[in-house]
Amino acid sequence: MSTRLAVLVSLLALVACGSPPASAGPEGTDQAHASFDDPDVQRVWDRMVSVISPDDGWQRARYLEFDWAVNRGEGEPSVRRHRWDRFEGLARVESSTQGGPQVAIFPTDAPAEGRVWVDGVELSNEEAASALNAAHRAHINDGYWLLMPFKWNDPGVIARYAGEQTDEDGRLWEVVELTFEGGTGLTPQNMYRAFVNPESGRMERWHFLSNPDASPSPSDWTDWRRVGPIELSENRVSGGQVRIFFPHLRVETEVPADAFDPPA
Repeated sequence: MSTRLAVLVSLLALVACGSPPASAGPEGTDQAHASFDDPDVQRVWDRMVSVISPDDGWQRARYLEFDWAVNRGEGEPSVRRHRWDRFEGLARVESSTQGGPQVAIFPTDAPAEGRVWVDGVELSNEEAASALNAAHRAHINDGYWLLMPFKWNDPGVIARYAGEQTDEDGRLWEVVELTFEGGTGLTPQNMYRAFVNPESGRMERWHFLSNPDASPSPSDWTDWRRVGPIELSENRVSGGQVRIFFPHLRVETEVPADAFDPPA
């Protein structure tokens, strides 16, 4: 196996086992005019958006920069670094591989047209295609772990109010179930249940299900804070441990001049 091919296999393994892949990419939609058939979903959504996206914050959040980190219980966390121009649909994904740092820059609606470098050397042909595909999947997966509360009205998403639920600690939640129309996203069989705290208005827990009959995988979304024009949650806690976290978060209304420059 060539060195570059080994690098690509390593990256694909990271994408595959880091977390459940999202069913819809992180491309943003217009929250200000979101309309749901279910009036209870509409009520919960309107309250949540007023809290985490005040003054149409998501509409003004053009540029996002975030590090997605996963803690597997031993060794250093695995980290991927993202930059994303929502308005132009341009993404940059940086990760560590066996061959050195990898940087992929690509249009989110046509990732195969992007460019990718490993340790400063640009890849081509099948190596580039495989790396760009993996980087695009990472962009979708990691963005969904960060931004799912903003995405209930994405194209192809079906949102259904599942009622109130009290957990084992006596906490009351309002639950909204998200499923996906056939063919939507990379994994349309996935399902999510969003647990919204009726006191704070924020989504503070989710259940991920790989299919409707699967056992849910819960994570608490903790440490919400203001980042530019919106609020984001920094940590995903599962089983009492921080599993996925975002050690770097930046949201701007304009794109920094050098954000998508090729690696030096």
